[in-house]
Amino acid sequence: MSLTEAMQERISNMTLEQKLGMLICARAYIFHDEDLDFIIELIKKRALGAIQLRANRPDLNERILKEVDYPLIVVADMEQGYPETELPLIPLISLAACNKKEYYQAFAKGIVRDAKKAGFNANWGPVVDLLHEDAPCKVSRVLSDDPEKVAWAAEEIARIFRQNHFLSTGKHFPGGKEGIDGIPVDSHLVESASTSTEQELLESDFLPYKHLMNKGLLPCIMTTHSVFQNIDPEYPVTLSKKVVDIIRNAGYEGIIFTDSLSMSGIKQKYSEETLHGQCIAAGHDILLPCFNTLTKDVHRLLKKNYEEGIITEERLNDAVAHVLAAQDFLGQTPENPTVFTEQDEELLKNVARDCVTAVTDDGISPALDGNKKKLFVVMEEEKRMDEASGEINISPWYNSKQIGEKIKQEYPDAEVQYLPPLSIPSDHMRVLEAAKTHEEIVLVTYCYTTAYLGTDCLTRRSEAILNALIHTNKVAALLHFGNPHAVKNLFHVPRKIFGYIMPESQGYAIQVLNGKTEAKGTLPFKVDFR
Repeated sequence: MSLTEAMQERISNMTLEQKLGMLICARAYIFHDEDLDFIIELIKKRALGAIQLRANRPDLNERILKEVDYPLIVVADMEQGYPETELPLIPLISLAACNKKEYYQAFAKGIVRDAKKAGFNANWGPVVDLLHEDAPCKVSRVLSDDPEKVAWAAEEIARIFRQNHFLSTGKHFPGGKEGIDGIPVDSHLVESASTSTEQELLESDFLPYKHLMNKGLLPCIMTTHSVFQNIDPEYPVTLSKKVVDIIRNAGYEGIIFTDSLSMSGIKQKYSEETLHGQCIAAGHDILLPCFNTLTKDVHRLLKKNYEEGIITEERLNDAVAHVLAAQDFLGQTPENPTVFTEQDEELLKNVARDCVTAVTDDGISPALDGNKKKLFVVMEEEKRMDEASGEINISPWYNSKQIGEKIKQEYPDAEVQYLPPLSIPSDHMRVLEAAKTHEEIVLVTYCYTTAYLGTDCLTRRSEAILNALIHTNKVAALLHFGNPHAVKNLFHVPRKIFGYIMPESQGYAIQVLNGKTEAKGTLPFKVDFR
């Protein structure tokens, strides 16, 4: 990008402190009180590019935002919606299972309404990664494994954002199939790798980015920490000019964010002494620092890297120009902002119902005959022990006891047995004994999915007892919540119903099984079930 004369003059009038500050998205104050004063001083000097706020800290946000007199980028992860909204939080997998334009638009309009009211003007989303098989920490966050479907859905979301002068961020560039020696890994835990070539990326994962670029709907992107072995075997994308240049050479002039530098995929291997400067040198414009690194230390290290020549003057000015251009856009008043309507709200409330998906054998109805004596085997949620409050459900969107109550409402004569995810022999014997006295069995399973977990599959122990039950030839249905790939290793079940990870979907899935509700959803991606 060649800077215009006006932008060159504007940047030339900035101090080094201001220019370096434009490269930072401040976030350490959330965890370290002493960081707040430094951040506020940068804001007063118009010397900060972006800040990540927490939706659940309105008092702290107000203290910061009252000092802002320029279009500072105020951003957060709102992949499922604004966190403190009264609207349902909707993972992209559930939205994609509905797969209708009006749902995507209502989703984006809801984020804009709530986020802008709270002082935000940017989102790290939508995720435009293609799903490559069973990728940990991604399945519930993606739209599809088909680049055209991803591009179409992301366009609907990004267009609403742009119409309201609200920044969207496509992530995580460049996509690609990630893992280590063919095994998928979570890059929150370890540096991942990809064998995807540049040509393969251009023909597949790059297509949603190109589509959004062509539509003028890609103001920001965020990169991944993976190493693309056939493009730059030495450095992860975070530090790889070769990979970043793929999109720059395609004409991209928006902001490039790093992913969080807190992630072990980058943190375990690279020292902060040069990391920040190397990220900028590689072509990134704004750093998302480790949350434990004070903003003043990030600023100090950037200055040191600049003085050492890791960051050149040309690259610094180029990055600042990208940030200023985005801030200028945010400073403009939208000509035709959207209005969130009652119809939009109704659509979002219907996602939990309309996303429920049935996958059945030919000639098999999703509804189950109610005449046979039924046993429901319900997997319990994972818990941890807290000294103060006792047992805590680590996946609050799933509640096995509430599911059991709903089952009893729909099937009063059925028996419900609960199965811990790390079951012991007595659990297995109890469930197998119950199975002997029933004509029909329904399995209800779930998997917990989040960052830093490393997997979102069933335990091997769960698979063993579930397959034992399926082998009795009495299992007529499987209701699964979470990652559909998690049940790939189970023996064949003729009737599978997926409710994904919205809590409200659990009741609707049971109603689909009972024939009271239609399964309107479709699987957003291909899964090779047995």
